[in-house]
Amino acid sequence: MQPDTKPATGRKSERSGSSKALNATVLTTLAVVIAVYIGALVGYRLLEQPPQPFEFTESSVIQETAVILRLGKMETVENKLTVDVLVHPDNDILSAGPEAAANPVVRLSSWTADGQLIHMHDDLRSNASTVELTAVGDPDHWPLDNYVSNTIGVEVFYGEGANRRSVPAVVVVAGAINGWDVDSNIKVLEAPWGPIQSVSFHLERTRGAHAVDFGILLVLMVLPGTALFVAIEMLLNRRKFLPPFITWYAAMLFAVVPLRNILPGAPPTGAWIDVAVILWVLLALSAAMVVYLAAWWRQTREEEQLNPKV
Repeated sequence: MQPDTKPATGRKSERSGSSKALNATVLTTLAVVIAVYIGALVGYRLLEQPPQPFEFTESSVIQETAVILRLGKMETVENKLTVDVLVHPDNDILSAGPEAAANPVVRLSSWTADGQLIHMHDDLRSNASTVELTAVGDPDHWPLDNYVSNTIGVEVFYGEGANRRSVPAVVVVAGAINGWDVDSNIKVLEAPWGPIQSVSFHLERTRGAHAVDFGILLVLMVLPGTALFVAIEMLLNRRKFLPPFITWYAAMLFAVVPLRNILPGAPPTGAWIDVAVILWVLLALSAAMVVYLAAWWRQTREEEQLNPKV
């Protein structure tokens, strides 16, 4: 009598089908992860435009004296915008020799939007001076905070004493600040002593910075959700209690503050994001740890009742 080989053949077929399904699942998952990763990189590249190299906005500017305001950094808590101030002399000044082009004096003045003088800044006697401008905004509104500077009047002088003379100059804004979109409004301001060039700045966070911000906040909100799910499942005896999970809970709890502090342009302590997200994440993780300990107490107590000590 010949042995029946059909069951063995059927098992081989089942194992082969299961292996193919597993391979297809792995390949599909890998393809989806790679696609999402590439899409994230491309999306960030489209959202976060690279800084543009410095260039004069008009070809005629190189024939004129220009005050170059090179953007430095933005300090949100102090409401300070730092810029470098440089002077590009025109051809007439350059033709008179290097002595004539040396030691220009730049005078900055702060004005309200309707043309009222606020104060005069100290004269800048270096051709590469750094100055801090006031940019008013509320850092507690992070990441949707924006800042607006005063209208800054710009004047250039050459010479000393009786030979000091005002030189007509245009304003050129150069550079970029990482994580910020800076919009500059250049216009002519009617000062009491005559028209002068002026500029004002409006700053808001880039879309790329917003994408990173909301991505990290999403991670923060996922942490307590997963922690509570696992703890509740153990408490209801749907899953076996596993002691090593306590280290996982502790790691998540202590990861919250570092994650909060790596947010681009991290907000000041006590900002609305701390009340709306960070505090509740910490409370939810703490509650998950309490539920986890309750599950430990319940399951160990049941084991003691089933196996009483002699």
